[in-house]
Amino acid sequence: MVIHIAKEETPNTLPAVPVWHTLRRNSDSLKKKVSLTQSDEIVDTRFEQGSIATSGEAVGNIEYDLSALSQDMFFEGVAGNLFVDSGTPSVSTLDIGGDTLPTYTIVKHDKKVGLTQVFSGCRIGELTIQGDTKGKITGSVSISATGYETPVATPVVNPLAATTTPFMSSINVNTFKINGVSTVGTACAESFKLTINNNLTAKPCLGSESLIPNRYTEGKVSITLNVTLALTTTSKAWIPYVETRQTMTSEIGIEDSLGNAYGFNFTKLELDNDGLSDTNANDDHTLGMEFRHVKEAPTITRTTA
Repeated sequence: MVIHIAKEETPNTLPAVPVWHTLRRNSDSLKKKVSLTQSDEIVDTRFEQGSIATSGEAVGNIEYDLSALSQDMFFEGVAGNLFVDSGTPSVSTLDIGGDTLPTYTIVKHDKKVGLTQVFSGCRIGELTIQGDTKGKITGSVSISATGYETPVATPVVNPLAATTTPFMSSINVNTFKINGVSTVGTACAESFKLTINNNLTAKPCLGSESLIPNRYTEGKVSITLNVTLALTTTSKAWIPYVETRQTMTSEIGIEDSLGNAYGFNFTKLELDNDGLSDTNANDDHTLGMEFRHVKEAPTITRTTA
């Protein structure tokens, strides 16, 4: 099953000539879900009296392996902004937390059975990126659509081929700093998870004649960074930040073998949790730090080879 995605001009409306992208993904759960309400009507039999469809959603998650230029539309969608030229050749920046989330049309096409599902007015509610010391860097996005249909034929025309950039993994992480200092050889970062959540709320309206919500509104943007570190002299010095509420910084740099790179720059992090591991006789102790970004926009820097 192939998935194509195109940016919309306005919610539920494609441009006259949409640019269709072929999506790289590991799996997805995009589907229309319908909720039923059983009747409590009493008549002269003991049989159930049936049910009606009372609400629905066209939602799901898309899981992916991180690779350069493959998820940029997701980054822009969750950020509510676009990558813009930084003034340095081949380098663009994206500010997270824009006022308006763009919308997309996503088409799932099962060529074996000829089933085409069109999700329109799609907003990206949450995006995650995570990695550890072994294996690929992976992520997911949550999708909420305001339109759904199953046309006889796919609307996708002349889609762009899927990107061919290499997967990014633990060995592609070339920078991991906290408070401007590398954790390599000191605090030793072992895993991380970045979450950007727009806290979408469904707003169904009477008169829309649709089971699924015809509108979503975004709330406060929540940006969290979870990092597992070795408990060392360096990392234990950060534990008091939970009480002082003094802000911290973090920088994560990832570069593939072709020279494509992303830099995630967090300028004002509050430490919400200092998860010290339990004490035992054999294992090294770790420190799970749970950060929340506040007050200003963090940025993603993209460098293309």
